Amino acid sequence: MNQTTIEPLFSADAIASRMRELGQEIRARSGDAEVFLLGILKGSSCFLADLLRAVPGDVGYGYIDVIRDVPDTIAGEALEIDFLRFTDIRNRNVYVLKDVVATGVIENWLFNQLRVSGPASLSLVALLDRADVRTVDVTADFSAFRVGEGTFAGYGLEYEGRYGNLPYIGRVG
Repeated sequence: MNQTTIEPLFSADAIASRMRELGQEIRARSGDAEVFLLGILKGSSCFLADLLRAVPGDVGYGYIDVIRDVPDTIAGEALEIDFLRFTDIRNRNVYVLKDVVATGVIENWLFNQLRVSGPASLSLVALLDRADVRTVDVTADFSAFRVGEGTFAGYGLEYEGRYGNLPYIGRVG
């Protein structure tokens, strides 16, 4: 039987501490204005829940799903947004939460789609930022953690449909 090993990289305590810091950073950028967190399902679910509680002041949130039939290395036509019709982002300061920002293809496509809805501002917040593999000119405005090569699991990130329940983030070995 092939056993999956996951090497812990960021402990539950390190994640909790970083969420508190990110909450303060986002509030500092937004001033007194409402913050709207928009999580990309499903990898951002734990991230959004913790960050939502860490941002002081007026905060709203919603979820969208980016459906793709091609790998995120291809700027394919087969992308679509689901659930956005339930979320009005017009004139809101929107912080898009993504579990792993890698090539930037999906994020670039998504931001082009979201701009049509007229948000006051759009910012990208990465749980894990893999800037070393960018193929598109996209920068995460906020990053919880910067990581190198690898596949990651835990804290909502699944590997083969499992391990999202781990309280830490680890590299799959």
